[in-house]
Amino acid sequence: MLFSLLTFKQLYYNTFMNETKTNLICYEQAPFLQIRQTLKSERAYESHAHPTLSIGFMLEGETTFQTPNGSFLLQHGALAIIPPHIQHTCNPLPHTKRSYIMVFLDADVCARMQAKHFKEATTLLPLTTPLVFHKALFEAFERIITALIEGFSSLHVKELEAWLEHFFWLYTKQGVSQKKGDVLQDVAHFLESRIDESPSLDELAKRFSTNSFVLARHFKQTYGCTPKHYALDVRIEHAKQLLRLGTPLALCAQYCGFVDQSHFHRFFKRHTALTPKEYQVNFIQ
Repeated sequence: MLFSLLTFKQLYYNTFMNETKTNLICYEQAPFLQIRQTLKSERAYESHAHPTLSIGFMLEGETTFQTPNGSFLLQHGALAIIPPHIQHTCNPLPHTKRSYIMVFLDADVCARMQAKHFKEATTLLPLTTPLVFHKALFEAFERIITALIEGFSSLHVKELEAWLEHFFWLYTKQGVSQKKGDVLQDVAHFLESRIDESPSLDELAKRFSTNSFVLARHFKQTYGCTPKHYALDVRIEHAKQLLRLGTPLALCAQYCGFVDQSHFHRFFKRHTALTPKEYQVNFIQ
């Protein structure tokens, strides 16, 4: 037990009224990896995105997995694959609970793994499918992640890295340019660097010398959302980092450009199905 406490940080938040339990797990020795385990939850999310490559699977129950590529029914035995900055939802069927695991992987680390097979991968190359049905791949992933939840092991991390390299070899889309339009990429980087602001579409169009309607249409085609929604996702992700550091909720709201703490609370819960305080107590005692 002492070894586990020293090697990774794992704290629990329990909502006893509805028996929901969410475990948020991160490891000092493997900072490229985070795991979220949610048990018996009927909470729903609004459409959102992560800066990470996210891979999820069901433990029990079913969920509706919605992506720009379509809507799917996710059950145990399949992997949900969510590339960085892609809008998605994974919500339960009406009046049901589900248990699931989401694994969040640093996109730059994944791109370096991908580059071992695809030399053009300076950033993460597109993947071929949002839903993977591959029995051996699923079983290996479930076993590795379950073992890491039970306790950190460098051997399990090595297994996960090997699994990812094999996954990228099988499911990387080849022959597709990885580069987005320069203007769109510049807009995205601008939004990522303005955490405490929320520029309007007209302001963005003026700054980048483009038409606002064209910018909105092309941005949504590339990122699956409007620039405003993209900026909100960026602010929520930054808030998560601050919460994990123990930053007071009022300061998180201020630093991330929210009008007040109530405004911050409302949008954070819509994106994560947890309140800021619930999220924070998984990392801070």
